[in-house]
Amino acid sequence: MKKLLSCIVIGIVVLCGLGAAVTATNQNQKNTQRSGITQSPYVDELDQSMTDYDGSLPLGRTNIFGYYANLSIAQSFVPQMEVLTRTFFLMARNTSTIYPCFLAVRDNLTAKDLAVVTAEPSEFPIVNGTPTEEQLAWIEFDFDDLWVTPGQTYYIVVYTANITENYYWISGNGTNIYQNGTVYLSLNDGQNWTELVDADGCFKTYGLHETFLSITIKGGFGGSISIKNIGNYTAWDVTVNNTISGGLIIIGRSYTATISELPPGEEITLRMPFIVGFGKVTITQIVSAANVKEISSQVSATVLLVFILGVQ
Repeated sequence: MKKLLSCIVIGIVVLCGLGAAVTATNQNQKNTQRSGITQSPYVDELDQSMTDYDGSLPLGRTNIFGYYANLSIAQSFVPQMEVLTRTFFLMARNTSTIYPCFLAVRDNLTAKDLAVVTAEPSEFPIVNGTPTEEQLAWIEFDFDDLWVTPGQTYYIVVYTANITENYYWISGNGTNIYQNGTVYLSLNDGQNWTELVDADGCFKTYGLHETFLSITIKGGFGGSISIKNIGNYTAWDVTVNNTISGGLIIIGRSYTATISELPPGEEITLRMPFIVGFGKVTITQIVSAANVKEISSQVSATVLLVFILGVQ
């Protein structure tokens, strides 16, 4: 605890020297809706983390060692998976907190948000005064899945509305335990940041490894599409979109199908829906998944009543 407190004291002294005015309200409050703590449609994995608790800091506007300030905190990290799915922080809230807690993911501290999500005060345990470790909880921030570059530094930025006594407690350690990142502090709504090289937040990130699919379109009665996982990891939440353009198609011009999971090396064949039509057509299949970038396949064919002929 003493290590973390010493880090924040040094950080506050440095930040106070910036001379920047603290705005009255948080300018980054967006209408982004939180996905909620729900059952994930797939099995993501723990990627990066630091869970060694040493103490907690107030996140928001409160009296920090005799100085009123609105503290925002960022944790840098280096993902090793291609898809970032969600994060957790060890947190609580003050009894007077009524505004949501925001979490954003950025590839630069002052750049545009790559993802942003809110957590309502009701999702946090309430504490009166500085919390103990037992009073804290791992709070989930479940944003829309985000493609990232493994090995590149990203930043998780946590903040709340700049309203007096509206603050949360966020935990960390005053020792540089997590070697792939560090903590940053801001007192002016993220306009300026100061790095604390010997501190880390208590956080976890989850993600998915990228995998790859192949598509084969076949003709015959109604036609079919075969999707094979040619990568090394399970493809989750696979979506298939089929469209037929050209010709005179009376029934069956488009359809969408979903596959919850497709393990590596496995192949699945989907029958196209019942089709009735005539003429030369172009068949387009677009396939994507939670951890597969969108791919497409397009073939020419002839529709004769309920048959798809001459696929090429």
